[in-house]
Amino acid sequence: MSKVNTALQDNLLLRYSVIIAGMTIACIGINGFLRPAHLLSGGVPGASAAINYLTDINIGFLTFLINVPIFVLGFIYLEKDFCVTSLINMLLFSTLLGVTQDIGHFIPTKDILLQSIYGGILSGIGTGLVFRTKSSQGGTDIIAAILKFKKNIPMKDTTFGINIMIVSIGGILFGLDLALYTLIGMFISASAMNFVKDAMNYQKSVMVISKESDCIARDIMEILHRGVTFLDAEGAYTHDRKKLIYCIVSSNEIPKIKEIALKYDKKSFISVNDVSEVKGRGFKEKFL
Repeated sequence: MSKVNTALQDNLLLRYSVIIAGMTIACIGINGFLRPAHLLSGGVPGASAAINYLTDINIGFLTFLINVPIFVLGFIYLEKDFCVTSLINMLLFSTLLGVTQDIGHFIPTKDILLQSIYGGILSGIGTGLVFRTKSSQGGTDIIAAILKFKKNIPMKDTTFGINIMIVSIGGILFGLDLALYTLIGMFISASAMNFVKDAMNYQKSVMVISKESDCIARDIMEILHRGVTFLDAEGAYTHDRKKLIYCIVSSNEIPKIKEIALKYDKKSFISVNDVSEVKGRGFKEKFL
């Protein structure tokens, strides 16, 4: 596990400093850019914003009310520590949303495309920072976490699916143009959230086919200290028997893998693929 993440878990003051900073950034994105353009943010704040447009009830209070039944499900299916922390965060987030409700008056941008882009970026970065502390802002994050733990459905897929429903409602209430701009903001927000949430935690799977498999594998284990698995392989055309090297490494270790392989065999066949999740010794497990 990285030193940064360990510090965030062990130091309560640092953890909540990051959480509050993330929530503040998200609130600026929502209330400073999205709401002034009548665009909806993702999840519960988006649903709260839609109701706020129609009733003028404080958006923070609406966010709290909608979260109540969602947290009941969370306490049933998720770890209690995660839910308790998320409940505290939800109260903080609802308060910050209410306090910053009129911050849009101090941001003079009126271009709806810029508002959808920067609103999405800021709300995504803020949410991602909160996830980095192994907690959430509540709301649909809880629903997405349940589906991630129980069905291994990626959070971005669940979040995007829920947001599609919110966009549809927004299209009916406020017109198709605003709904489409809202969709742009939501897509950017989901991308920014995943980038921040998984920053510096990218793994790659590497396969190397070479006549010098033993030497290459030895150097990978001795220099990079990564585990290596041999897979029996046979060429379909030549029927030559070979050892295929398979290992998981961090993305910044890929150049060294290539250097080791080509040092022993200039004709090495090297395949590098993205890995969405790794669980095991030597790798930091993704929280969500």
